[in-house]
Order: sequence, then C-alpha cells, then structure tokens
Amino acid sequence: MLRNIKITIEYDGTDFSGWQVQPNKRTVQGVLQNALAEFLGKKTKIIGAGRTDTGVHAIAQVANFSMKKNYDEHTIMNALNANLPNDIFVINAKEVDSKFHSRFDATSRVYLYRITKKYSVFERNYAWHCSKFHDIILMKKGIKFLLGKKDLTSFAIAKSKKENMYIDVKRCEWKKKKDELIFQIEADRFLHKSVRTIVGTFVLIGERKLKPQDIGTIIAAKDRKMAGKTAPPYGLYLKEVKY
Repeated sequence: MLRNIKITIEYDGTDFSGWQVQPNKRTVQGVLQNALAEFLGKKTKIIGAGRTDTGVHAIAQVANFSMKKNYDEHTIMNALNANLPNDIFVINAKEVDSKFHSRFDATSRVYLYRITKKYSVFERNYAWHCSKFHDIILMKKGIKFLLGKKDLTSFAIAKSKKENMYIDVKRCEWKKKKDELIFQIEADRFLHKSVRTIVGTFVLIGERKLKPQDIGTIIAAKDRKMAGKTAPPYGLYLKEVKY
C-alpha cells in the first residue's frame, strides 16, 4: 500500500534554476528527487506547493510524494537530508491522507520580500539593495487598492497569462526594520513573477514616482506596461503554505 508523505523544505535558491525540473539544469525538485531515489532505490516524483523561480528562496516550501516502504517519519527526514546538498534542508516529514496534494489543497501562500538600503556582500543574494529613499507611509497607503479578489493581469508577465487571472489577496503589509523594508503578501494563488512586479510597483510609490491610488488604476488597466519593473528574484522568499 502506498503511503503519502508530506515534507516541509527550506532552500537557498541562489544556485538553483527554480523549483521545477528542467533538462540540464539544477533545480530544487530535481535535486530532491535524486535524493529520494538514493533513499528508496527508485525514481519517485515529488509534487511541490509552489514553483519558485530561479534565485528565489523558500523558508517553508511544502511537497509530497508516495512510497511503499515502512520507514518512520524521522528516518525519512534524516535519510533525505543525508543525501541533500547544504542549500536544501528537509525541516520535517509527515504521513498524510492519500488524497492530500501539496499544490491543489493549499488554501493560500505567503511570500516575503526584503529590500535593504545598506549594501552588504553577505546579503547580495538575499535582499534587493536599493539606496534611494522610500516613503513607507505612502507605500502602506497603496495596500488597500490591492486587497481582495482582482484581475491582476497588470502584474503578470505575458507568458503567464491564462484564462483565470484573478488573485484573492487576503493580506498585504510593509514593515520597516532598521535599514530594511520587508513586504509580506498572502493570496490564494500567484501568477508568474506577480509578487516581484507588485514589489517593483510599490517601490515607485515609495520613490514618489507613483501615487498610492495608482495601484487601482494599474489593476483596472489590465496592462503589464502600466506597472513597475519586476524586482530581482533574490529578495523573494516563499514563507508559508497554508492548508
């Protein structure tokens, strides 16, 4: 009888070409599946809750896979970690209902984005360095125009455009911590590079090149050219997947 195993993973996305398996590229899914094959002695597909892009990190990515062997959860976690490189770590492993699907059963996902005013060589792969002044009060005022279920075509790159472009943004916030601006957003789903484009647009508000209410105008336009530039991937983290 097949057992359905749910794992929570953290990874440094710097040296990965994103989550999804791609030919001749190092990906998180590919490396995890290789580690699982070493452990189980056979190729096994791992399903992820979210397909993070090249350079994007994860604090708590969720995935699941099926296996027959009767190893306990602690052994599964330790065996995977023993076969993984040091930029991926399995935080926990748990047997779940056979119908559980890490992607389709998720009710929301939480992403975090870091912007730093002070450059550091140690942070160059983990935060976007922006030395300009940002008016966080104005940035916070733009949040209300983003909340709720809306067509976010304007924040999606062309190749990601699908029939359903609606995203239900449940929560969104900007916080200032010393020399950092921290953005968090929670929604039922996200379009390709949408979080990074939202961040890039809010940065323009912080630089007083856009007004807070322009977020509403941009959304209504359903035109990617109206939004700001796409923020770099290395400041983005998949923080949490909710079920």
